[in-house]
Amino acid sequence: MEGKTVSLTAKRARLEAELADRPDDTELLENLGRVCQELGLNGDAARYLAQAAALRPDWAAPRFGLGVSMELLGRHDDAVIAYLAAIDVSPDHAEAHLNLANILTRRWKIDDALEHYAAAIESRPRWEIGRLNRANALVACGEFEAARADYDEVLRLGGPAGVRLRRDLQVPIVAASAAEYDDARAAYEARLAALEADPPKIDHPARECGANRFYLAYYGLDDRPLQEGLARLYRAGCPKLDWTAPHCRGGAKSGAKRRLAFVSRFFFDHSIGRLMRGLLSHLAGREDCEIALFDVAHAPDDNLRRELTGLADRAETLPAGFEAGRERIAEYEPDVLVYPDIGMDHATYFLAFARLAPVQCALYGHPVTTGIPTIDYYLSCDAAEAEGAEAHYSEQLVRFGGLPFSYTRPPDPDPPAVRADFGLGEDETLYFLAQNLFKIHPDMDAALKAILEGDPQGRILLLEGHDRRLGERLRERFRTTLGDAADRATFLQRVSHDEYMRLLKLADVGLDSFPFCGGTTTYQALAMGTPVVTLPGDYLRGRVSLAIYKHMKMMDCVAEDAADYARIALGLGTDPDWAADVGAKIAEGSDRIFDDPVFLDEADEFLMTVAPPAR
Repeated sequence: MEGKTVSLTAKRARLEAELADRPDDTELLENLGRVCQELGLNGDAARYLAQAAALRPDWAAPRFGLGVSMELLGRHDDAVIAYLAAIDVSPDHAEAHLNLANILTRRWKIDDALEHYAAAIESRPRWEIGRLNRANALVACGEFEAARADYDEVLRLGGPAGVRLRRDLQVPIVAASAAEYDDARAAYEARLAALEADPPKIDHPARECGANRFYLAYYGLDDRPLQEGLARLYRAGCPKLDWTAPHCRGGAKSGAKRRLAFVSRFFFDHSIGRLMRGLLSHLAGREDCEIALFDVAHAPDDNLRRELTGLADRAETLPAGFEAGRERIAEYEPDVLVYPDIGMDHATYFLAFARLAPVQCALYGHPVTTGIPTIDYYLSCDAAEAEGAEAHYSEQLVRFGGLPFSYTRPPDPDPPAVRADFGLGEDETLYFLAQNLFKIHPDMDAALKAILEGDPQGRILLLEGHDRRLGERLRERFRTTLGDAADRATFLQRVSHDEYMRLLKLADVGLDSFPFCGGTTTYQALAMGTPVVTLPGDYLRGRVSLAIYKHMKMMDCVAEDAADYARIALGLGTDPDWAADVGAKIAEGSDRIFDDPVFLDEADEFLMTVAPPAR
């Protein structure tokens, strides 16, 4: 690699010397741009490619190259403009259509993305990557049959064998019934066993296979056997995932400061970024440790991002690919490595298979065991874990006191909203189910129906999904399960964070999802004085709201079963005296749940003293 870099650097110098004599030579400029891209100098590459594009309006290549550099610089709006310009010049430019479609998919503009995937495939019918990426986009919006046809074609064209995992390990995102979930899980178990018995050879796991099967967690069952089986499958199909950093092979490292590394895609204004703020602030006050933040992708440059990086001694974006990324982390030689959210992103999932620190931990950003044998500890909250929960984890469960977030109380909206702002009636009782649509399990529908039938003035508010298809599937289900009351389940367009907080303040009652509950949403609603009805589940992911109420010493809104859930919600919505009593308890007790130091103190002590487990 070093020799290639030297050769490219020499080539760049030669081309720049020629450019000094021929500054308007567009082929020289375009060539220079490509060389700079290979060197990773995307700012320089963009400059040369933009000059070439300006001088040759009829040439697609520099426009496409400019789009690539803008993407690598994290300037995705500019990348979109550049790709569209390339397509305008060359309508059959398959690579421009593909890259543009990928950006649109990440922005949940799936319909537009599918048009560009189709154009890429029409231009290059035997190009497997076009079909693979289109299938991935179809999966993201739950169009599994169409996706399967594309995956089959990728395999027929000689595509990588790991695509079998993408094809065979899909589960519904929004199901029509609990029975559909049961059938899907049984089919998943059977297909996983078949793949384990005949594991495909996998070279690039993120590209070929995806990663963790995110939506299984929302079915509300014990996922440990499936998570462990999936990890075994990946290790069998891709042995190079099993890698140990040099500093983990010897004895204990001596050093004045303990090195703590955190790896995520979400160190910005995201639920994970907000989760990490308290812990990083706590650790940053110590003089005996160093903190490194490793991003697996370019993060938005927002206020929380700047705050988090300001708390770290080192913050950097890892190079693409799990092999290059893990080598970069290994160079830092961390003593303890923490993954806040394994299961939410493929890059962190595959990095976690390597031994990059003597101690490796998972936090509860995705509150499910990883199943990965190189993750030693799962750091959780005792108040949110059931008795015997150790059996739910492949890791050693560590139960901290306090609350599972050190969440700072958000301010009241200023100015507050009025119901007319959202087209809502003044005489309606607003029950706000402020969760992603994939969290609304069919087991909730009977309780939702009971609420609407018990309160003729009641209206259940939901927020549309990222893709319209998810909302359409849930509305279709509601027409069956809610009957005549379905027209009082209102789907509002997704709103900004400020508008969302105004909606929470307006609501009469918050409805927690089950069996996978809210966390951040419960803190936010209680901060607005809005009571949240919760039905605790059997696993951590269904018990965070319970932990919050335990900390408040207030169990009025904690239900025993679905019928009790509906009873509590109706009481809050239709009995003004009881609602006022509960509101007074929230006003009195909610301060206890914000900026809680207990979890942070215990997590700090653990991270600074934990020794590698016996292996």
